[in-house]
Amino acid sequence: MKTNTTKRFWALAVLLLLLLPSVAAAHGMLLRAQPPADSEVDVLPETIRLTFSERVESRFSRVTVHSARMDPETGELAAGERIDVGMPDASGITEELAVHLPATLSPGLYLIQWQVLSVDSHRTTGRFTLTYKP
Repeated sequence: MKTNTTKRFWALAVLLLLLLPSVAAAHGMLLRAQPPADSEVDVLPETIRLTFSERVESRFSRVTVHSARMDPETGELAAGERIDVGMPDASGITEELAVHLPATLSPGLYLIQWQVLSVDSHRTTGRFTLTYKP
C-alpha cells in the first residue's frame, strides 16, 4: 500500500515540475518595443508602442516616459521629469499599449517604464531606455 502512495507522490511532483515553466511564462512580458528597447533614434517617434506576450487589461496598465540620467559613480539609471503626453484612451484587452510623446523633445536619454495587468491577473513591470540624438 505504501508503494502506491509513494508512486502517486512522485507522479504528482513530476507533473507539477512540468507545469511550472508554462505557468511562469503565462505572465504578460514585453516581447518588443517600437522603437526597440535600449536603442538610439535620430528621428523622434510620435508614439512608443509595446507588445506583450499575452493580452493585458489596458484600463489597469500604464506606460510612462521620463527624462533619465545615469549616475556617473554607480551607473544607476534615475528617472527624472515625466515627459510623455499620456496613453491613448483605450479600455479593453489588448496585446499592445502605446504612449504619446510631445511634438518637441530635447535630445537625451529617456526611461520608458511599464506596468501591466495580464488577463491571468498577474501584474508585471519593466523598463528600458531610448536615446534621442537628432
